[in-house]
Amino acid sequence: MYTAHASKAALAALLVSSAGAMAGSDSLRLSRSYELANSAAEYSSVLNETNLSDVKVSVQIQARYQFNSRDDASTTLALPDDDTTMGFSMRRAKIGISGNVTDNIKASVKFGFSRSTGAAALEDANATWKINDDVSIKVGQFKSAVLREENMSSSKQLASDRSGVNETFNQDFSQGIELQFGGDAWRAKVGFNDGFNTDNTAFNAAAEADYGVSARAELLVGDATWDQFKQFTSFRGSNAGGMIGAAIHMESRGDTNPSFTPTTDMTTGTVDFSWVDDGWNFFAAGVWRSMDTGAVEFDDYGVVAQGGFFVSDQNEIFARYDAVLPDDDRGATGDEFNSVTVGWNHYMVPESHAAKFTLDLRYYLDATTTSIVSTSDGHNLLADSEDGQFGLTAQMQFLF
Repeated sequence: MYTAHASKAALAALLVSSAGAMAGSDSLRLSRSYELANSAAEYSSVLNETNLSDVKVSVQIQARYQFNSRDDASTTLALPDDDTTMGFSMRRAKIGISGNVTDNIKASVKFGFSRSTGAAALEDANATWKINDDVSIKVGQFKSAVLREENMSSSKQLASDRSGVNETFNQDFSQGIELQFGGDAWRAKVGFNDGFNTDNTAFNAAAEADYGVSARAELLVGDATWDQFKQFTSFRGSNAGGMIGAAIHMESRGDTNPSFTPTTDMTTGTVDFSWVDDGWNFFAAGVWRSMDTGAVEFDDYGVVAQGGFFVSDQNEIFARYDAVLPDDDRGATGDEFNSVTVGWNHYMVPESHAAKFTLDLRYYLDATTTSIVSTSDGHNLLADSEDGQFGLTAQMQFLF
């Protein structure tokens, strides 16, 4: 019987015979090819033996119970007159992977799961090349450096969600390239991209801008460090200091993509100030957006201010005011929209967002149907033709 042992013996004999038949130069060439193949394998993936320890997997979960009440007298909206809506939702469920490709190149990818369908959608997918301590280049899909509130992670917000101003004017994800440079007390980012809200699109997609250019600069004051501004909150014992930021974004749509009409130019600018201290924090920002279609031009504005204060080592109270101020020329949607938010954060793990309970109440002073404010079940603002809507959100967050 032809056994496995016999098969191995025959294979060994064949290799010895073949090696004996090779010329010296062929043997050397084969040896070098083998070494080159092994070396290439070490760099064929971020998941290899040399940098496997650098790969990190992160998970974010935000589970909510939401209550919304509004007095909607409009016959054009569903379920008018004293509408009340309540229930549980999974606001965010995300999985991210990051790792070092080389000593100075880091890559990351993150997926967010739809709260309505559960389907996964790509969010971040980029690589950052650190040229030196002061200069780096990012390429791929990411949020361009414009509105600070949007660039702040959803896991590091004060309230359960961002403000109505941010949801109306924010940049969301885009595809492009971004240069970052700076020093110990200042830094700047300049990017070339596909325009606002163009994630997961082909270069000829209808949502694509012809071009988008973003620039943001930030300056540190006081004793605070850059790392302290990776979150809005400021735990007890933190250094005191501020950060001044300003950004501008310009884009044009319609000239090179005929599926988008009419040709529209948009410019968005923002100025913001953040302060962190021993157990309290403050943030304020103003936003301006100009949209020009050739036939009409609108200048819209937004303001937001918020602050938080620790009443104990693990309990923080906070408040926020924000207003969307549309251009009067918008006619039926030219009314102001104001809202006030108050809430409480309980950090189950001291000085960490890993396990956090948030309870907040939002009161919307104005109707949504006469303004450009963006409505969403995500930040508990639903369509309403009357003043006085309010939303209550109770949220548990887990990060691991």
